[in-house]
Amino acid sequence: MAVQEEHTRADVLRNRAALLDAAADVLASAPEASLAEIATRAGLTRATLYRHFESRDALLSAIQEEVLRRASEALAGLDLAGCDTREGIRRAAAELVPLALRFRILLAGGASGDPAFLAAREQVLAPLWAVLDRGVEAGELPAAANPAWLRAVLAGLLMTAARAAGAGLVDPGEASELVASTFLEGFGRGGPGA
Repeated sequence: MAVQEEHTRADVLRNRAALLDAAADVLASAPEASLAEIATRAGLTRATLYRHFESRDALLSAIQEEVLRRASEALAGLDLAGCDTREGIRRAAAELVPLALRFRILLAGGASGDPAFLAAREQVLAPLWAVLDRGVEAGELPAAANPAWLRAVLAGLLMTAARAAGAGLVDPGEASELVASTFLEGFGRGGPGA
């Protein structure tokens, strides 16, 4: 009996992951796509989709949770506390830009204006914000810069890079380096406010 329950649980988790991946793919290119199209892309039925997500809003909320989970895991594995500002921003951008590109439906769907999502995002990005704080303390970023402004600019660059890569304006493989170099050249030693 326990083996059957484990198998069923594994199927449920696999189906949920397939639906989230399909939703990210489908909605990135067609934000108004139907839930039936998403289920079809996942290779599942619409009934299966509704067993996991009772509405489009529930699916979008699950995508928000998934992107935050993945970002948290990615940042946790980067040893940001052990590197300088320049390297920390490069490492974070290399992980976060592809993630934002993968889940860019959240950028188009207005998640960036949802207070609950923004609060959760702040918690997830805390290790990156600590890199910026250390950069100010070490003189690698201008001491006169408002920390909230530095955070907003870097978050904006990350989102813009994902949008630009999604629109084909920049190569996705180069987008993270563009974020790092733009931020660091603008705020690093010799940049505005230095």
